[in-house]
Amino acid sequence: MPKFDMSAAWDDSLVLLRSYSGLTWAIAAVFLFLPTLAVSWFGPTPIEPPAGATFDQIMLATRENLEHAIPYQILVGLISAIGGVGILRLWLSRSGVSVGEALTFALMMAPTMIAIQIMLGLMIAAGALLLILPAFYLWGRFAVVAPVVADRSERNPITAFRQGWALTKDNGWRIFLFLFLVALVTMIVAMIFGGIIMAISGTNEGVGHIVSGLVEGGIAAVAGMVTLAVTAATYRQLAMRNAGDVFG
Repeated sequence: MPKFDMSAAWDDSLVLLRSYSGLTWAIAAVFLFLPTLAVSWFGPTPIEPPAGATFDQIMLATRENLEHAIPYQILVGLISAIGGVGILRLWLSRSGVSVGEALTFALMMAPTMIAIQIMLGLMIAAGALLLILPAFYLWGRFAVVAPVVADRSERNPITAFRQGWALTKDNGWRIFLFLFLVALVTMIVAMIFGGIIMAISGTNEGVGHIVSGLVEGGIAAVAGMVTLAVTAATYRQLAMRNAGDVFG
């Protein structure tokens, strides 16, 4: 298998982010921005450990916060996955696809994406238990499963995993490194931007809470779009190399 070209994939990611820009960002606003905003504004309030808390008290507060947040984060993740398939459908289409058609397709594929998200989460969690490295490798090998669903209309999650695994053969670690570097840079930029906005808005409970939600939603939308773009670009490169395919 040819080596995965990270530089070419990044260039293609930028091309994708500029294509259908108004349409894709509208979908991102509904499926990525709004769910995160809603959870931030109306979800459970984080439990703060008391002043001078012991390590055990801090860990207890952290565990309780995770237990309260996990159901909401799972719901947000599933909604984001469905919206993401709609965006991928627009980007990977070989012929014109309207937003309505892309969203209809995404809703039809919702059961498949829910199954994929659950299976992928379990596999990566199992890999993390095996000294972390297997989880990183699986991240790279299964990076293009969602684009496979979006491009090939694959309803069977097992088949989607198999096709994604085949496409990333001999490139798992290179793809992981590419995704990791993009995620790291995105996280750093988001932290800096979020810190600046929060410093300007202050810590007032009312205004701060509103601004915090807007910032979290905006970061989720931008980070989600970047993630979708790099996975779509990765898929386009690997699919063309394997089948001589041409995307519109």
